[in-house]
Amino acid sequence: MKMKILTTILIVVAFSITKLHAQDEPRQAINICAVAIPVMNMYVVNYEYLYHERHGLATRIEYVPNLKGADTKGTAWAAVLDYRWHFSPKLNGFFAGPYLRYRYSYGSGTSEGTNYDFKLPEINVGINGGYRWVSKIGINVVFAYGYGYSIGNEKLSPSNTDIISTFNTFKNAEDRNNMIFDAPFNAEFSIGYAF
Repeated sequence: MKMKILTTILIVVAFSITKLHAQDEPRQAINICAVAIPVMNMYVVNYEYLYHERHGLATRIEYVPNLKGADTKGTAWAAVLDYRWHFSPKLNGFFAGPYLRYRYSYGSGTSEGTNYDFKLPEINVGINGGYRWVSKIGINVVFAYGYGYSIGNEKLSPSNTDIISTFNTFKNAEDRNNMIFDAPFNAEFSIGYAF
């Protein structure tokens, strides 16, 4: 008799905990853009926090260690802030909102036998939207795309016509570089864990 009561109590407690846990929707997610690593040699980490059911605040850090082309090499860092309004009161579903990105690229190169250094700070402001799918165990996938306006101010030292031409060739050397320099768009395809 005691064993039946103890088993019943354990089943009720386990069921209650499972029901309580199932009702708790994830409010945070951390993701990585796994495709960007092999395709673009870019490392990206995203974090989103959902507050007041529909308001998401997302941050993103990007690191590109090896920009190459036209006798020029460089590195780029970026930080992105997103506000995401969720169409449903949870992380799982469609979202849209503005974003702000600051990117800083720097490096050096050679043009006609002259060494030069470059710095390119850039600000990008735009609107994006997307969808986050969250599984029952917390695995999540995000697809998002945004477009905006870029403001950049390249600084070349020293600067002359040949160096400017070489640097412009470098900026357009690879498809990946086109997505880094003067990029008015902001895309995300990431996978991670929601909790």
